[in-house]
Amino acid sequence: MLKIAHMSNGAGAGVLLLAGSVARESLPELALAIADAKRRHREVSLDLSEVTLIDHAGAHFLAQQSRRDVRLVECPEYIEPWIGREDVNCRTK
Repeated sequence: MLKIAHMSNGAGAGVLLLAGSVARESLPELALAIADAKRRHREVSLDLSEVTLIDHAGAHFLAQQSRRDVRLVECPEYIEPWIGREDVNCRTK
């Protein structure tokens, strides 16, 4: 199960705090949340600090989002290689 919390930082960027599992079944909801955040903010970041599990579809989806100018921040060490296989680097700050 994936929980998504919407926040804004002081610079006007949107931050989606993800908690739980980023898996195939949660991707449609996440895609809608990202699209909504992009409509309201100049920049959008996904905070992955509370992600506990990720499947291949989730890693691929996050890599695609990073290529579309969505920042991946606070990426846990054990998740970073999964996303990294998709040629994307998680940012820790």
